[in-house]
Amino acid sequence: MRKKSDGQIKICRLHDMLHEFCRTEASNKWLFQQMHLTSDQAIPSIQDKDTCRRLCIQPSILNQFLLDKPIAEHVRSFYCFSSEQKQIDLPPNDIKHIHKAFTLIRVLDVEPVKFLFSKDFNKLYHLRYVAISGEFKSLPPSFGKFWNLQTLVINTSTSESTLEVKADIWSLLQLRHFHTNIPAKLPAPATTTGKTSCLQTLSMVAPESCKKDVLAKACLLKKLSIRGQMASFLEPKGGISNLEELKCLEHLKLLNDVLYINKAIHLPPAFFRLVRTVKKLTLVNTRFSWSNANKLAQLEHLEVLKLKENAFIGDSWKPEIGGFSALQVLWIERSDLESWMASSLNFPILRHLVLISCDKLKAVPLGLADIHNFQEMRLDNSKEAVKSAKEIESKKPKFKLTIFPPETDSKDTVKVQRRGSRHRLCWDPGFIVAFRRCCIIVCAFMAHVLKDCFPSLTKNT
Repeated sequence: MRKKSDGQIKICRLHDMLHEFCRTEASNKWLFQQMHLTSDQAIPSIQDKDTCRRLCIQPSILNQFLLDKPIAEHVRSFYCFSSEQKQIDLPPNDIKHIHKAFTLIRVLDVEPVKFLFSKDFNKLYHLRYVAISGEFKSLPPSFGKFWNLQTLVINTSTSESTLEVKADIWSLLQLRHFHTNIPAKLPAPATTTGKTSCLQTLSMVAPESCKKDVLAKACLLKKLSIRGQMASFLEPKGGISNLEELKCLEHLKLLNDVLYINKAIHLPPAFFRLVRTVKKLTLVNTRFSWSNANKLAQLEHLEVLKLKENAFIGDSWKPEIGGFSALQVLWIERSDLESWMASSLNFPILRHLVLISCDKLKAVPLGLADIHNFQEMRLDNSKEAVKSAKEIESKKPKFKLTIFPPETDSKDTVKVQRRGSRHRLCWDPGFIVAFRRCCIIVCAFMAHVLKDCFPSLTKNT
């Protein structure tokens, strides 16, 4: 199990045997049907076209499956997952048949497939969740007709630096989450009056899209990721001032794509006022001076701060006393920081510290050991700070310290986790009963999670 920096579960891994059991039980309970090659290398057909609602198929056999031109109008969810990064090219006619085969589909997740749009795709008005990949240069206007759409994930391999959104996403009153792997250029809303958008997540958008009328329409946003040229965006008259329209913003991510060698980038003095509701802030390659970090210390609700790829530059950082009153997680990655002075007066409730590729940092501030809530520290490729980190560990009995790469000295007490190992199980009757009960609990837990996360999907799919 992997957790997020704030302690929430991020990834849950299952043993192969447990995964196979859950998959079989899900198939027996008609939760979904997973299609893969049989022992005689044959492709199975849909078990019951009148009752099968969720269909999952391996990308390697998708082409052969579509050759039979199946028709399954009762299927509501169609998934195609792959652990490989390579996209699968299918003939255009085969991709078009996906649209024809599942006319009442509501969930379409086919990211491993190089997707193409067609006239039949535009008729899938019941779509609520769409995750697709392809060489998209723009989002066509036809997406403005998917009135039931709630989540849209677009991954494009185009050489363009941005994705132009031609569809009127502001007319999609149920759209809550919009994800792209390159910055999206959003259209201006047709009118500033009327019902506001239900958008809660925009990841990611170009800085030039952060106009006052756009953010006023998306005033309910909780998560916002902005990527592009930060220098002009952070100017007093730039788009940064429009963030005050977002009264519910909790997660903000700023990624700078362009380096200005002869021009310093500064946070505006009123930054804390513009994003005063933010709980999680991520800065990437912004190259601010460490003196600008004091402006972040004024964010009263900030709980997680991630500084990546030289978000701040300089060799020393001395935070002001009384700041970061709510900060629990501090993440510093790829920094040229050498000297850092801090204590419980600067980070009163800090719980988790992560230092990655901070190879110039001479020591972790020993004053952090006085923080009562300080429970965990992770050092990756920051060997100069290892000695001070161990000294902090010795002062806190239940402290968890993770160091990578691990030291080879046998006297050191650094714990190393073995990943991917398999252990032989003892198949006695008592173990089998306990194992089965565990599997049932896992299945029930996953069903509960799906119900809570996607109530509208699990109700009708």
